[in-house]
Amino acid sequence: MTKNNKIQLFVKEDLADVVRIENKCHFTPWTKKIFIDSYNAKNLFKVLKSENDIIGYYVILFSADECELLNITIKPGQQKKGFGNQILQDIFSECRKVNIINIFLEVRKSNLSAIRLYEKNGFNEIGIRNNYYQNNCGKEDAILMGLAL
Repeated sequence: MTKNNKIQLFVKEDLADVVRIENKCHFTPWTKKIFIDSYNAKNLFKVLKSENDIIGYYVILFSADECELLNITIKPGQQKKGFGNQILQDIFSECRKVNIINIFLEVRKSNLSAIRLYEKNGFNEIGIRNNYYQNNCGKEDAILMGLAL
């Protein structure tokens, strides 16, 4: 992780790179349309960049005093280098600015590195959605996690 990394608001010129990263990282990736719809819905959409290279991104939804983490992705080759933690810290900062008291997310049961990252940052399991995500063998559970700020 270098000091030249900056988290900034998504701009439409970032879309092609974001979609490319999404397709490399997820079994059921968001489509270009989902990203555009999310942006147009005024969800907070930010990218982590080193120079002009996108390392990762996130999309969150604020509702009343709650935040839902809709998408967080770090591109292949940049994972397990602290960038996920950097993005979470930015999310926490954004939440505090608008008086969010709870953050929620769901994660694939098989995504152990993401689960460890969330737990390291104070998230706890609050429920399970059975057979929620598609995978190579059919379906897998989603773990619902929450954090009180």
